[in-house]
Amino acid sequence: MGAPKLNDTGIEKAVRLLDGWAGKLTWDRYLAMLEVEIGHKYTKAAMLRRPRIKSAWDHAKEHAKDDNGVSVSRRAVETDKALERVKLLEARVERLTRENNALLEQFVRWSHNAVRGGLTLDDLDRPLPYAKPKEIR
Repeated sequence: MGAPKLNDTGIEKAVRLLDGWAGKLTWDRYLAMLEVEIGHKYTKAAMLRRPRIKSAWDHAKEHAKDDNGVSVSRRAVETDKALERVKLLEARVERLTRENNALLEQFVRWSHNAVRGGLTLDDLDRPLPYAKPKEIR
């Protein structure tokens, strides 16, 4: 008896497997990995009858590049760049959060000391006086 008909969950697993593919992409390798992932052996013809799988295959094949027998996925390179950018942005967020917390602590300190020194919250909330910019000579 052959493999059961591919359901939506199986199709989703098949497509995701292609999304994350690294290395040389061949039908033999893909079907072997899919068998491990799904637990049933399917044929190339069965996969090509599914439009989502065929589209994902074409996309993965288009983005796979064979360079002297070593496959390099453009998507893997883009993913590495994106991960590097995420790390940089996370570090920036962490730094800005620390700076913001320090400024909030400073504000609390200053407002406490100002009120203790006789200023009211209304005094502290007054707009800054308008200063005419100096002319450049």
